[in-house]
Order: sequence, then C-alpha cells, then structure tokens
Amino acid sequence: MKRIRFALLALVLLTVAPIVSLAHVKWFAEPWSFADQPTPISQLITPITIGLLLFTMFALALAVFIDVRLQAITWYTQIMAWFEARKNYAPLVLRIGLGMTLMLAWQDDKLLSPDLDISRTEIGWLEFVLALLLIFPRTTPLAGVGVLALYGVGILEHGAFYMLDYFIFVGVAIYLIVANVTNPRVRALRIPALYFSVGFSLFWVAIEKLVYPQWGLAILADREFLTLGLDPLFFLTAAAFVELALGYLFIIGLLERPMAIVVTLVFFTTSLVFGKVEVIGHTIIHAALIVFLLEGTKNRLYPAPIAWNERTTTRMAFSAVNFVIVLVALSIP
Repeated sequence: MKRIRFALLALVLLTVAPIVSLAHVKWFAEPWSFADQPTPISQLITPITIGLLLFTMFALALAVFIDVRLQAITWYTQIMAWFEARKNYAPLVLRIGLGMTLMLAWQDDKLLSPDLDISRTEIGWLEFVLALLLIFPRTTPLAGVGVLALYGVGILEHGAFYMLDYFIFVGVAIYLIVANVTNPRVRALRIPALYFSVGFSLFWVAIEKLVYPQWGLAILADREFLTLGLDPLFFLTAAAFVELALGYLFIIGLLERPMAIVVTLVFFTTSLVFGKVEVIGHTIIHAALIVFLLEGTKNRLYPAPIAWNERTTTRMAFSAVNFVIVLVALSIP
C-alpha cells in the first residue's frame, strides 16, 4: 500500500509541478509568429532533453503499474463504478461545455479560441446559432457539423498547421454528430475520437514549447514566480514533457479518469494566473475531461490502444516505446 501511495504521489507531482505554469503559450506570448526560427532537431537533442525523455518513459511505464494496482483497490473501483453509472450524462455535459465555449467566443469576437479573431460578423452569429442548437438533443448533430465548418473556416483563415492546436474541436464535433446514431458501431466512435483529439491537442501544443521555446520563455520572463526558482529553459522543457505525457496517456487510454481529474484541477489553477483568456480556451477541455470521467475507455467495439496488450510487462513496453515513436514522428518537419 505504501508503494502505491508513493507512486500516486510521484505521478501527481510530476503532472502538477511544471504544467501549472503554461497551457497554451500562443494565447499570451506577444509577439509571436510561425516565421520565428524553430529550434533544429539537432539542437533539441541535449543531455537535459534526453534525461527528461528517459524519465518520461519510466513514468509512462510506471503508469501502467499504477493502473493495474488501482484496479485492485476497492474504494477506487467503487468511485469508478459511480462515474460509470452516470455515463448517460456525458453527451449533455459536452453539449453544455461546447455551448459555453461558443457563447464566450461569440461575445469576445473570437473563433472558437482566444487567439482566433472573427473576420466576418456572420461567423460570430453562426457561433451563436450553434450554441442554440445544442439546447436540443435532436439538433445537436447539426451543431456538430457547424463546429466542423467553423474549424474549416479556421483552416482557411489561419492555416491547417495553426489549427492543429485546436484539433479537439474535431473530436467534439464527431462525438456530438454520432452520439445519438442508432448504429452501435458508428455511435461507439465518439469516445475514441474525443480521446485522440484531446490527447493530440495537448501533445501538439507541448511540441511547440520545445520547437519554439522563445514563446514560452517570454511569458516566464514576465512571471518569474512560475518557474519555482528553476532555470526557465529547463522548467519550460520539463513542462513540455509533462504535457506530452498527458496527451499521450489520453491517446492510448491509460489512467484516463485519474488524469482527467488532475488535468482539470491544473487548468483551474492556471485560470487563477491567466484569467478570462484561460476560461475561454479551456472550457471545452474541462467538458471533455468530465466526459472521460463518466465514460472511461471501456469500448467493446473500439478498445483503447493500451488494451491491445494483456500482459502488464508488454503494456509497460508499449507505453514507453511508442511514446518515443510518436514524439519523433510529430517532431520531424
């Protein structure tokens, strides 16, 4: 029991300490531009990044061990069963979260996110109409299609590369479009789509912290207390690896419910530092995390990637090794 408590404490500290500083540097780093010189891959490979990578791989393997141990704890399984019994509320939670996001963005003349300005008035009114459609379950799929349209507008106006930060909206749209479909194979796609989109968004934003460290360092220069007395570059790099790990855990479906609690608490903390902008940008993430709490990853038709392996040792190897593969694949231009 002591080992379990220590492992849980280590995982929570690993998650909270660095990421409490930054969630999305482009919301606060001014000026910034994709024309800025990115850090070459050769310069990213340093003793610090290698050490953090190895530590992250160890933490991901440890997460598998923790997950197995948690399943044997009565109070934990009872809490998870309580959430599971209320999974039917998940679509409503996501509808409310998306509706709040659309209304907040509309009143602030933004397109889905705090850093995307609305170019035409009618786009803002479309957000308002979509929020109204979310009130009724039957019109919710139309709202999902509308969100995909807004995402397409974002691609046209800001570029596909920029909109990768907000891939979560694609997953949210798919979830709402198929949530009421009678075909079980189609309806079951909603959870994998949401998990992957949330995980990818976190992963991609973390990569930007590594490739464009000047954006994050500019924020830390104005808020030195966030570094906890550590070297700013080291702190930023550590924060990036924590966020990479969190996104990856959601993608593979490991410790999804505990991580949903941790991440939403962390984002509430960042709202105290960064204010209204954080609320606008993270409301939809909070809603998705509550959905994760309610629904988990149990999916008979589309099991989570981590469930493809039954043995604990195989899962540990899968978790650690594939993290490196995904990181390398997305980091290479």
